[in-house]
Amino acid sequence: MEAARWTWRLSAYDERVHAFPSDERASLIEAVCTHTVPYAKAPRTHSGPRCVSCLLIVGDVLTAVDNPGDKSR
Repeated sequence: MEAARWTWRLSAYDERVHAFPSDERASLIEAVCTHTVPYAKAPRTHSGPRCVSCLLIVGDVLTAVDNPGDKSR
């Protein structure tokens, strides 16, 4: 997975904040954890409980981008 800019959005379905690719504008959007939600039901926010899977996936991608020479992965 390549590095991308993330938009954190609150899913109206599970009341968790998920990471979505910033450029995604489809009627149904998919978070990095594969949670899907209609775009209209996912307002952009940083408030609320975060999806642990999204945090781990985004953190892993950011670590790989920040440390490209790290061969321990």
